[in-house]
Amino acid sequence: MLTLTLYHYDRSTACQRVRLALEEKGLAWESHVVDTARGDASQLPGNYHEINPSGLVPALVHDGRAVAESLVILEYLEDAFPEVPLRPADPYARALMRQWMRRIDAGIHVASRVIGVCVVMRHSYLARPPEQLAGYYASMRDQVRRDNDRVNIEKGLDSPLLAPALGAFKRLFTEMDAALATSPWLAGGTCSLADIALVVYLGRLASFEMAPLWRDLTHLTAWRDRIAARPAFARAITKWGDRTSAERTRHGREAFARVSELWQAA
Repeated sequence: MLTLTLYHYDRSTACQRVRLALEEKGLAWESHVVDTARGDASQLPGNYHEINPSGLVPALVHDGRAVAESLVILEYLEDAFPEVPLRPADPYARALMRQWMRRIDAGIHVASRVIGVCVVMRHSYLARPPEQLAGYYASMRDQVRRDNDRVNIEKGLDSPLLAPALGAFKRLFTEMDAALATSPWLAGGTCSLADIALVVYLGRLASFEMAPLWRDLTHLTAWRDRIAARPAFARAITKWGDRTSAERTRHGREAFARVSELWQAA
């Protein structure tokens, strides 16, 4: 009998990293898909805000008890199912793993959403009737996310938040490339939660046609290829696809010249 239920959707980086950890550990889990990025809460249970007060995904329910926030879920899975370890045994390597993961909550995840909204998602939001867009804003419990979305949807590639977001990723990817020049993994000698937590951003930005921007970071791209070749990656990410891939490609190509200009200036 399944004891793990994951609320998630295909292209969310937060959901992807949780699915990747579940698959790396070989755990059986039940899928409950709900695309909150498009305001589709119809598949959420009525008590979902008790499961995750933010109303977002992912959320994991294990034996009736809920755990929210993707990085917390990763640590929870490691504590609850340690048989296939994804934390290094060495204390220093474990600290290094957590330093890399800390970058996500320190701004990288917000930067990822800024880029996504400015380049791609704003187009679908602006296509909605004004009252629907107003309802979308009103339903958001995270004030920073709501305020950022307002600016990024309105301004798009001219948003004042876009250049700093691109700069944050350029710095992160450059630092990761330097670290991966001396080790195949970010923390210690094996794939860890740090690799699982961060690799999803390369796929996200690549889906916006941005991969040429870090073509010279060869250690970074080789690392991503190593992870993508693992069987768990196919089950956790490739299998789920991305129902917005066509629009991501189209709008990413349209935005590339401006995005490249801001990346080079960062």
